[in-house]
This record gives sequence, structure tokens and C-alpha cells, in this order.
Amino acid sequence: MGVQVKAMKKTCKKKNTLVSIPTELLVEIVARVAASSFDDLFNTKFSCRTLNKFADVNDKYISKRVSLDKFHVVPWTSKTSNQHIVFLDRCIDSGNPEALYRHGIVQYFGKAEINSGIECLRRAANSGHLEATFVIGLILILHGGEDKERGMKIIINMKKLQPRKKIAEIRERFSRTLKSMWVKNTALIGKARPICCTTHRRANSTFHMWKRFADLECEACYCDQEIIHLWEILPKSI
Repeated sequence: MGVQVKAMKKTCKKKNTLVSIPTELLVEIVARVAASSFDDLFNTKFSCRTLNKFADVNDKYISKRVSLDKFHVVPWTSKTSNQHIVFLDRCIDSGNPEALYRHGIVQYFGKAEINSGIECLRRAANSGHLEATFVIGLILILHGGEDKERGMKIIINMKKLQPRKKIAEIRERFSRTLKSMWVKNTALIGKARPICCTTHRRANSTFHMWKRFADLECEACYCDQEIIHLWEILPKSI
């Protein structure tokens, strides 16, 4: 994508042919650059005046699609600039799926803001964010009752529709996020681990390393594997 930005910069210097391109198309081009990399979006702003006009993160269409890979999910210091915070808030307001996912994780697990956390995760999941869908499934299982059945369906459907490698990537990313933050949701900490499979409950109470995340025939046991992994990450007390 960096090569494309350089090419656009040369084009602007030689002849500003961009002014003849429909505005909607220019915005779409910039949005795709933003989705690839925030750095590329920043470079695009300075490639020429025409592109700078459209490379504005204030534009909801742009901020909804901009990549957040350069930003930490949880800031490590209190020195995070106001500009940084305002930018991320704008992304959330614009419905950026990644921003909603990150905010939902922090709200639910880090601040125990259950309703707002779940709402952000739902909005991200409805936009096709797979990690948010995965986490919503786990949360519903943790809530128990009818929610547990709904959560199990989500996890099972993901197992059927997504490659095993993709599920592993989603799980690992979620694990890294939880390990990087203080989990303060007392509704989770200290409670008994929920059981999905009652038929094989005794056999699956403990998973050996070679058996973990295997493609088990019992779908409920597969859900139990995911919950056991989550339970190992959550603190036992605060």
C-alpha cells in the first residue's frame, strides 16, 4: 500500500488528474488506504492537496474503516494524548468494528460495564468482526441459562464455518488482550466454571495438552475446551 501512496504522490506532482475523478470514488480510495494502514492514511494526507481534502479522519466513512493495528488495545500509560483518545472515540462513534470490539472488551472485562461492553461487542459482531462474535459466544456461555445455549450455538457455528487455523488466531489474539489488562469483572472472578457438556462431564473435566482444541465429535465438549482456556486466563481473585 505504501507503493500506491508514492505513486499517487508522483501523479499529483506531474498533473493533478485527481480533480477529474468523482468525489465518491476518491473517498472510497482513501477509505481503502485507511483500512490497510493508518500510516498509509497519514502519508496520503501529505501526498497532495486533493487527497488531503478527503483523507480526513473526521469523515465517518473513513474513521469507520481505518486500521487500528498501530494502537494498543489498552494504553499502558496515563500519558495517552487527548488527540489519540479523541481519534479512538471518533472511530467508536463511527461504528469502526475493531474500535467497537476493543472498547467492548475493556468495558466488559476491565471495567465491569456489562451492558455497554456487550452492546459494543454486538455492534462489532453484526459488522462481521469474527473476534467479537467469538467473545460474545463465550460471554453468553458464562451467563448461563438460555444465554448459555445461544453462546454454544455461536461457538459451534464458528467451528463449522471457519478454518481451525482461523479459530486459533482469534483465540490467541483474545488471550493476549486479556493478559495485557486488569480484569475487574467480579461477576466472573471466583465463580464456578460453567459446564457445557453434562454427558461427558467427568471425562472432560481436565484436558491434556495434546487433546486441547481438538475437533471433538461432541460439540458441547468443544465449547468446554474454549471455556477451560478462558478460565485459565482469568484471575482467580482480585
